[in-house]
Amino acid sequence: MNLVRHMRNPVLLNELKVRMRSNRSALVISLYLLVLGGIAFAFIYLRTGWNQRFDPNGTRDIFLFLSVLQLAMICMFTPGLTSGVISGERERQTLSVLLTTNLTATKLIIGKWLSSLSFMTYLVLASLPLYAIVVLFGGVSPVQLIEVFGLYLITMLGIGSVGVLSSTIFKRTGVSTVVTYGLLFAYTAGTFMASEFIQMVIDRQRSLAGVTATAQPFPMWPDLLMSLNPLAAILRVFEVGPLPQAVSRSTAGNVVPLPMDPYWIYVAFFAVLAAVAIILAIYLIKPVRPRLGKR
Repeated sequence: MNLVRHMRNPVLLNELKVRMRSNRSALVISLYLLVLGGIAFAFIYLRTGWNQRFDPNGTRDIFLFLSVLQLAMICMFTPGLTSGVISGERERQTLSVLLTTNLTATKLIIGKWLSSLSFMTYLVLASLPLYAIVVLFGGVSPVQLIEVFGLYLITMLGIGSVGVLSSTIFKRTGVSTVVTYGLLFAYTAGTFMASEFIQMVIDRQRSLAGVTATAQPFPMWPDLLMSLNPLAAILRVFEVGPLPQAVSRSTAGNVVPLPMDPYWIYVAFFAVLAAVAIILAIYLIKPVRPRLGKR
């Protein structure tokens, strides 16, 4: 009983009650499902028409389309939901009041982090019936459905933790939001461009050195960087797109294998990113920190 009471987070409970009691939340969820469902059924109609049968290959394409669309919406909305949780309290001059209560910095940061992501989680879970309709047609396995939603969750946690850290560092919500979106864009585009650039450099060096296709394995660094890209990670579930270990190279014969499946590399990286960002946010928000070298 004491353990359960110790684990309760008043910030999280209060934020959930306030958010879900408003009529705006139900309206936003309904509109989100209407838009997502309308896009899905429009895509089904364009793929099959009214009088054609639905084949499993078409189902797989629709499922992939929905998955990429929802991942893009997660990347679009998550920074806006998390990058103002601490700076907003500072602007309202309520942060100092929270820090003077019995509420610890850990509970404050974790409560704000999870509560800011709760609404996005509701939206993602509310879209499950749309995915179920597509899965009923065949062509998509339940394992792929679980992997996609697991990728949604870890992506939200990772991006949300960066937003919370940015909100802790910067005093203004506008600056924090811009920095979070900038970091997300730089990360997504940077991993793709760096992977392609390293691949081109290695291909160029091998061509100039006269290395044959089977003389030396192709390094795994381009594939490792590509496995950290959100778009490449979700395409990995369906084994399409610029997948690690599946890109055909003209000058490379065998490729050095990655230490684990690219999907789990992505999950592990974002889990570490979330943990590091939240720990830093907890450390930085403390009003008084012990000085090194003093006892």
